[in-house]
Amino acid sequence: MKGHIALCYAELIQEIWRGTTKTIAPLKLRFTIGKYAPRFSGMQQHDAQELLAFLLDGLHEDLNRVHDKPYVELRDSEGRPDVIVAQEAWENHILRNKSIVVDLFHGQLKSKVTCRQCHHESVRFDPFNVLSLPLPMENFTHMEITCKSHRQGRGGCLSIMEYCARQSSVVAESI
Repeated sequence: MKGHIALCYAELIQEIWRGTTKTIAPLKLRFTIGKYAPRFSGMQQHDAQELLAFLLDGLHEDLNRVHDKPYVELRDSEGRPDVIVAQEAWENHILRNKSIVVDLFHGQLKSKVTCRQCHHESVRFDPFNVLSLPLPMENFTHMEITCKSHRQGRGGCLSIMEYCARQSSVVAESI
């Protein structure tokens, strides 16, 4: 990206820290990002995580101190301790990637694959800069029912509440 994203980002940060204006529109950074990733150009709404991932990757590429990236072949874990395999994977990663973004935002994700037939285990440590995690979902649904009928008993509020109580964990209460 030829340093364009890093320069625009630096100018934006300098303008923010100067504190001479109440509002700042990061238009130059937005247009520069749109130039390299057309999906972010225009006025459409975008996913903030995708933008952050692109910005971090762009800053890393612009600030990467490694210009001649050597080819690195990944070795299998071969039963070696995780600490050694992780260290080797990280050293291979920084042979090609050295920037402040790597120092602050990159990490390693361990994955383990086991063959069902021969039970051979392969362990890998892959670098990441954005780790997507699922949000925990609650195991229940909250339902609130308001009944306007004045009729009690069969066909009225009680039968609706009894039906809901049978269908879920809602406790039937009288109105």
